[in-house]
Amino acid sequence: MIVDEFGRPIRSASKENAIAELKATAERSLKAAYDAAQTTDEDSRHWRFADDLSAAAANSLAVRKVLRRRSRYECLQSNSFCKGMVTTLANDFVSTGPRLQIQLEDRELAHRIESGFHRWAKQVRLYKKLRTARLSKCVDGEAFLVAITNPRVRGPVQLDIRGIEADQISTPGWIDGSSSSAVDGIRFDKSTGDPIEYHLLRDHPGERGMMISQYEKRDIDPTDVIHLFNVDRPGQCRGVPELTPSLPLIPFVRRYTLATVAAAEIAANYAAVLKTQTGFFSDDDAEVFKPYSAVEIERGMMAALPYGYELQQLKAEQPTANFAEFRASLLMEIARPIHMPRNKVLGDSSGYNFSSAKMDDQIYYHSIDIERGDWDVDALDRIFEWWLDEALFVPGFLDLPQMDYVPRVWTWPKPKSVQPLQDAKATTHLIESGLLLEETYLHSQQVDPDTFYAARAEQAERRAALQRIANDARQLARPTSADIPNRIAA
Repeated sequence: MIVDEFGRPIRSASKENAIAELKATAERSLKAAYDAAQTTDEDSRHWRFADDLSAAAANSLAVRKVLRRRSRYECLQSNSFCKGMVTTLANDFVSTGPRLQIQLEDRELAHRIESGFHRWAKQVRLYKKLRTARLSKCVDGEAFLVAITNPRVRGPVQLDIRGIEADQISTPGWIDGSSSSAVDGIRFDKSTGDPIEYHLLRDHPGERGMMISQYEKRDIDPTDVIHLFNVDRPGQCRGVPELTPSLPLIPFVRRYTLATVAAAEIAANYAAVLKTQTGFFSDDDAEVFKPYSAVEIERGMMAALPYGYELQQLKAEQPTANFAEFRASLLMEIARPIHMPRNKVLGDSSGYNFSSAKMDDQIYYHSIDIERGDWDVDALDRIFEWWLDEALFVPGFLDLPQMDYVPRVWTWPKPKSVQPLQDAKATTHLIESGLLLEETYLHSQQVDPDTFYAARAEQAERRAALQRIANDARQLARPTSADIPNRIAA
């Protein structure tokens, strides 16, 4: 007989099972200084899915497929709150789009670059594509933007930006495995870890009638690809939906709402029920109602019930008093991974005071500002360099002198102020005290300082001209001493 360390017999069908049970017992008796490191019968079920997989292995192709399907189903197809959350996030993040500010001493050349890029961005619907990319990054976990040539783009630069869904960046026949040089859809330099090749499927794998054997890929140079995703762990190569921790909770919102409505409908559909304690009767008894039979009730009637029967009404107990609060709490937990406050999730600030709403918005917009800084480098600078490389080949378009780097900044739209007068007073005080430059403020408002100062000078000239015309008109209308007798006589 084999016994464990406590002398208890181990009844196993084989020696291997006995050894496995000994190892499990040793793990349970691990002497650790942390409560979270203890493994007991009580918490072993809770931690059974914890693993030691690498970031690439944890986000394998099979895992990402399941997460994408479920995230799209909940966030884009089935749950109105989640659809509103991800759409609001994309709209708040991109808004009307970032603006390019070139910082060159030659202001005429800077304006030429800025206006040329802005016209091109409008032609290719760049800001709309950025909103779609931010939405895909949240729902799918990653977004891909690829530089292409589009002869239909009006203007000297025929660069275009094409959005690619994450499913289409894949390697045909890929089998999940551990490799430091490749993951599904991407091949890396072993020494630096930088991508050296992206695999783009000719057709989307979700197209009807497509079979795995028909998949064909095209290799894309990484300099033509922008890959946007949240890097949660070192070595992570592909992204997962941002609401992944919330996916198990999202169906509860819809299920709880439907269950509440169903209970309320059932209570409303039954006018009354007959209750009896008299036991079983034969079918021949005229005063007995068959179970679950429907009896019509006339309006304004007074009825005498059969002996032993009692009339009762179902209580309309739905929705319960805590229905709205429970749903709001659940939605707050669901939206926490994207830092969205309760009033934005619900689209309702009626339960807020002004200070609470502003404090919650600060957390949300601070996270947006952090990510915008990442997009400046990962996306916008790359797109501008693509555009500039092609613009320099157009004769007479820019005439940019040779330089390694064009200094620039990107300004994103600020959220609309709910206290514009107080904010204006605070800005004026900072400018007058020398703590804020006018140009810095104008840049933050996506206004070019040179254009603003020229427009303000022109406005001052127009006002002065109008004032002179008004003064001349009043002077002509004022009567002289010689005109007074004639006017009195008239």
